[in-house]
Amino acid sequence: MEGPRDPNTVHYHIYPVGKRNLEELRYACLQVLREHINVIWNAESFTLSLSSESCVQPHLYGQLWFDNAVEDEWYVVWLLQKLTQELDVAAKVWDDDGDFVLIEAADVLPVWLNPENSANRLFLYQGRFVLIPQPSNPAEVVLFPQNEVTVPLALQCLPKIDPSSSARINKSVNNKIKDFPSRNIHRIRCHLPLALVHALDTNPSLISTLISLYLHSDGREKQSVMKNKKLQWCDIHNTNVLLTRCQYAQLISQRITTASAWQHAPAGHVDHQSRQLGLKITIGAELALSIAEGETSSDVEYTKYLKRLESFGYFNGNIEGSKAHTSLLQQAELFFRSSQVQESGSSWLGNSRLLKNLVSESFDATVYCNRDIQESESDSWMDVVPDDVQKWFLKGRKTDGMESQCNSQKTSTKVEPEEAKNSDALSDLNSQLRGFINNISSHEGAEVPSEKDDMDFSVDEFINHIKEFKDQLDEAARKAEQSSEEDTSSLESDSLCSESEEEMQEYMRDLEEQLGSTTLGETFAKNSEGELDVDFNLVSNILDSFSAEGGLAGPASSVLASLGVHLPRDDEINGS
Repeated sequence: MEGPRDPNTVHYHIYPVGKRNLEELRYACLQVLREHINVIWNAESFTLSLSSESCVQPHLYGQLWFDNAVEDEWYVVWLLQKLTQELDVAAKVWDDDGDFVLIEAADVLPVWLNPENSANRLFLYQGRFVLIPQPSNPAEVVLFPQNEVTVPLALQCLPKIDPSSSARINKSVNNKIKDFPSRNIHRIRCHLPLALVHALDTNPSLISTLISLYLHSDGREKQSVMKNKKLQWCDIHNTNVLLTRCQYAQLISQRITTASAWQHAPAGHVDHQSRQLGLKITIGAELALSIAEGETSSDVEYTKYLKRLESFGYFNGNIEGSKAHTSLLQQAELFFRSSQVQESGSSWLGNSRLLKNLVSESFDATVYCNRDIQESESDSWMDVVPDDVQKWFLKGRKTDGMESQCNSQKTSTKVEPEEAKNSDALSDLNSQLRGFINNISSHEGAEVPSEKDDMDFSVDEFINHIKEFKDQLDEAARKAEQSSEEDTSSLESDSLCSESEEEMQEYMRDLEEQLGSTTLGETFAKNSEGELDVDFNLVSNILDSFSAEGGLAGPASSVLASLGVHLPRDDEINGS
């Protein structure tokens, strides 16, 4: 896979289709995405850098550390999709798991595709994902590569591929990005030093750096910056701050001892939470300023950067000092600082420098003293009930086709008597387990038979049947004790039809001889005729294993879930 795989980092490359100056291409990309990249990110912001001229395939590249917010990763996918719609470029994206888009669309991928042959086969082109196929007939051998795919070869293939060939992959991806560019932003009310209020009002996206620094620093670092303050903590003001829901959830979960400037809002006070949040953000700002301490920006490089932007018409003829010119200048500076982050190796250095400049500049304090401040938005979205989790889980497991089949199955079973439905469900469970065990799998792992639809067990209707079944298990155990001295050699076949069967029979005799001195045979339930009941033992053992897992993930629940079987937990049975 291309480049290093940093945890929780999404990587992306943008390739021009045909020859094009990379500097001009980066400017064109920024123009297309200008409204969409100047948002509040969870950790790092979207950046673009130029590859070296000696690169085999010149391109723009970038990486974005999204920390715990997977939403940012899929937002990058949406940005790349928009770029490929507007410009004649192709793009590819991956993270530390590899081609995460292929992972998302795993249920609809062609059977020939696997991790060994998937490299450089998936690209974003003309606003959709395109999977470069393998040749399916002699005529396609000259069109599509059979084995290894290089990026130059892939770019040549993209215009020749029917866009509809990857429709199912794009449907899966579009379900993840359909709500963009809108993002889950949460408004809070908090108390901050006036200079920090000004900085965040000028550049709201700085909040991401402050929260990231606070969350990823230890207690000693926090205590150090609180002793060496660079902001006026005594001059705090009430303000509104926008942040992502992920940032809010992480910030609100952190416990901290209130500092002196916030001590007059004890627990239970109406301003307690707003001052706690403000304290955490302020400590993050102090950490950022300590990073920027002693750091100086390259004025020469920045001047060259602005001149290049002017030559491309970036400022649209706006007069220097005007509101429009100032806004564009701030965006350009933010992008320049962010680009320096990749070169310096520090995730927060660019924004820390920008924050230092903003808190140091002069501003009209009266602007922030008489503003109407809104209350924090409700965080009821953080309250999740178990039923919602179950619905999300089931929704994520089912494809559209399986859902419609399951719905039709539910409709048809409503007219059946309860006993018949429970009996059929148990029979279906046994047949699915038999099919799973008898299925032949390769070295890549067990394959679940796909011809069966998901079974939907109703807890209320299935409880009584489970109880009855457990009573049968107890009765079978008692019978097993009474017949413990019976010969377990009944499993041996009366006759052998081939040499392989004879070898198996000999193996079974050796196995029984080794186990003859143990009590293993006593653990198997037998029917009324004294014969081993294979089906009964199969279902009994899988249910016992499921019960022993105590509601946690385990082999039994994994096998049942892969077969579409959803059994009730013990607490649901006992509580009924």
